[in-house]
Amino acid sequence: MPITLKNQNEGFLLRVAGVLIKENKILLHKTKKGNAWVLPGGRGEINEETGKTAIREFTEELGLNVKVARVLWIIEHFNAYGEKNLHEHGIYYLVESNEAEITIPSEEFIGLEEIGIVYKWIELQELHNLNIYPRALKQLLPKISEDHEIKHIINTEQLSE
Repeated sequence: MPITLKNQNEGFLLRVAGVLIKENKILLHKTKKGNAWVLPGGRGEINEETGKTAIREFTEELGLNVKVARVLWIIEHFNAYGEKNLHEHGIYYLVESNEAEITIPSEEFIGLEEIGIVYKWIELQELHNLNIYPRALKQLLPKISEDHEIKHIINTEQLSE
């Protein structure tokens, strides 16, 4: 059962995501109708270790067998995705996969699940041009190879009134 709490005006969810980098490109996804990119992942489930959540999501969504290398960040994301009073608690892992298993198309592609998600491998130096959630990732992702400490980030999305 996914870890999500909602009432009339507020929501909380636990999201687990993986950072997969190959050939200086990072795998991101968005909804078909959306314009914001996020790291592949999904909601944590009750009685499921978050590292196993990351592995499960890559298997379900992409058919990829990944292993968790290490925890990167814990991001408390307030007003997540521009939604007022949506609090997302995100746990982000560096994940690795067998090189032979991964192809890197230059265009967007659809994953295995029929849920309207589009994936794309994006050059790390192009991240500054994208709309990425949570926004803190724009600063964190380019420094991933040089920073080996787990970081706890508070990320508040500014809402336009």
